[in-house]
Amino acid sequence: MKELVELTVPKRYIFAEKKPTNNSRSSNAQAPSSGGDHHKRKRALVWVVGFFAGAIGGGLSGFIFIVTFKLVLATIRGAAKDPGPSIFSPLIKKADDLAFPGKQDGQASLEIIGKGGCGEVYKAELPGSNGKLIAIKKIIQPPKDAAELTDEDSKLLNKKMRQIRSEITTVGQIRHRNLLPLLAHVSRPDCHYLVYEFMKNGSLQDLLHQVSVGTRELDWVARLRIAKGVAAGLEYLHRSHSPRIIHRDLKPGNILVDDEMEARIADFGLAKAMPNAYTHVTTSNLAGTVGYIAPEYHQTLKFTDKCDIYSFGVILCVLVMGKLPSDEFFQHTDEMSLVKWMRNVMVSDNPTQAIHTKLIGKGFEEQMVLVLKIAYFCTLDDPKERPNIKDARCMLYQIKS
Repeated sequence: MKELVELTVPKRYIFAEKKPTNNSRSSNAQAPSSGGDHHKRKRALVWVVGFFAGAIGGGLSGFIFIVTFKLVLATIRGAAKDPGPSIFSPLIKKADDLAFPGKQDGQASLEIIGKGGCGEVYKAELPGSNGKLIAIKKIIQPPKDAAELTDEDSKLLNKKMRQIRSEITTVGQIRHRNLLPLLAHVSRPDCHYLVYEFMKNGSLQDLLHQVSVGTRELDWVARLRIAKGVAAGLEYLHRSHSPRIIHRDLKPGNILVDDEMEARIADFGLAKAMPNAYTHVTTSNLAGTVGYIAPEYHQTLKFTDKCDIYSFGVILCVLVMGKLPSDEFFQHTDEMSLVKWMRNVMVSDNPTQAIHTKLIGKGFEEQMVLVLKIAYFCTLDDPKERPNIKDARCMLYQIKS
């Protein structure tokens, strides 16, 4: 960009013109040619020196401008290739703390703690945090140019990117005691890293599996605490946050348990924000996990917050019954479904038969039947008949453990 520069001459370089005296007038008259030639040569010398000084100064300025421009351009290009991590939590003090997953030796030190459809999950110690453990979800994307992507690659990539974006726009921006916070997002050319707090107790599904094989105990007090925590987290998403957030994949595998046996709702890859003026949202594809999907969503592809309520009701059943919807037990019943089997038991003369055998005889049977009644209401076929999450949470909190 060229700009017009006005040359301002400092006052100390401006000579004051003296009025000629009589003596000077006679002197000039005596030798006019000698004085005139001297001044002409002086002016010419000043012009030549000024020309070369200007040329040198202009060339030097141009050189500096070009070098600076190239440096700025390289910086911009470098930033585009590696924008650095997006940090959402004060637990991470500086961006350099998240450099190790992208390094070859750093990845070798990571411990794999799980695998999913999008990639692997690792456990690691956050550098400079005095032993703070984090969980790192690695989401791999096809290392191909856009022109080389097949339709299948494109669909998979779009799905993964939507899930990453959903995580960032939900738990990356909000905080609640019963939501698993997203600490940071690190983008790499061939993958993305999502960084979370590490929950040493794993998921509710992990705990229930350990109970079923006899390697762990999970008493009713802890189960009721987990149920109340899920209700509190869901109430925040549905009632306190604006716009409302519908999780759409609420299940035991997506409920983590912290050191204090407090529930943390996790995995917001399918979550959707619903403007307050909307009564429902229509999708082109069914999302969620079989056994936890509300029947109206399965039939119409329209989801509301009552779809999460249905899933929450199934989770309450799982906590009391100790069985998952996918358990083979229900394949040998007339109803072929956890929810339908629970309904039949609840209207029978002996609803306690739905309680897990390991929980019987501990003095909490009445509380567990009350929780199953809440589950019954939450899983009614008509979504309008289901309670909202505030009412469901209030009913749960009336049960004193």
